[in-house]
Amino acid sequence: MVDKHLRIFDRPFALSMGPQRAGTSWLDRYLRTRGDICLPSEVKEVFYFDRDYNRGTAHYTAHFKPIQDYRLIMEISTTSFDHIDAPARVYDTLGPDIKLLCPLRHPVLRSYSLYLHYKRYGLVSGTLREACKQNPQILESSHYAENLERWMKYYPLNKIHFVYQEQLEADQEEYIHQVCAALDIPYIPAPEDVKERYNVTTYSNSGVIATLAQHTADWLRQRRIYFIINFAKKLGLKELIFGKENPDAKRGGIPEAEHKWLTERLLPEVKKLEELLGREITEWK
Repeated sequence: MVDKHLRIFDRPFALSMGPQRAGTSWLDRYLRTRGDICLPSEVKEVFYFDRDYNRGTAHYTAHFKPIQDYRLIMEISTTSFDHIDAPARVYDTLGPDIKLLCPLRHPVLRSYSLYLHYKRYGLVSGTLREACKQNPQILESSHYAENLERWMKYYPLNKIHFVYQEQLEADQEEYIHQVCAALDIPYIPAPEDVKERYNVTTYSNSGVIATLAQHTADWLRQRRIYFIINFAKKLGLKELIFGKENPDAKRGGIPEAEHKWLTERLLPEVKKLEELLGREITEWK
């Protein structure tokens, strides 16, 4: 376990550890506009606690470049939530006193959104059922209670602060207030160019090209050659390969058969989470 006196950062640290497709990209954009929070430079997330833990803390800390004005250092990690070793690794690396934020979304909508997201990048193909066989994480990462119980071995439930994408959609100002309260930072409203863009998705016309592009990007990330990825985005290559952004999965927007199939598998997860939290999740009613 981490030495209680050992700190790898010189100021408070916060980790958003909720799963993908729960408003995390919007949250990242908002936090980067504030000017008082240090997030990873050149890249949205580091993938340290799931993919690259063997590279050591120097690899992780090198992604953060705090200046005097930053009151908080933070990462929005979307792949740590359901990784079996991530909670222990977070505790061993960052200790017990970090702030934990957990963005969530109704599991049926989130899993369908994740299916579209993986299909976009050529990581899965075919129908929803075929994709879930290719990558069971589409369903398993929506087993919220099971995944949270793994985190609770290291962090008590009252130390994990939950926010919901449905709240972001319904009342953005209240959502920001909740985030700021959880992170113990002053409230700052979202600028106009950030307000409306949350959980959009795109569709590639060529799965082969999308897969190749994704593997190339992963290869570059492994070597921290981020400037090539960012330059490609500025040139518009991301849109050319993966298509223009479109609205993401919405209530009533999922095909009926696929919605029924997901509901049968994931609606019980809502009850399990409510029992774990000890309250009804009104944001999902």
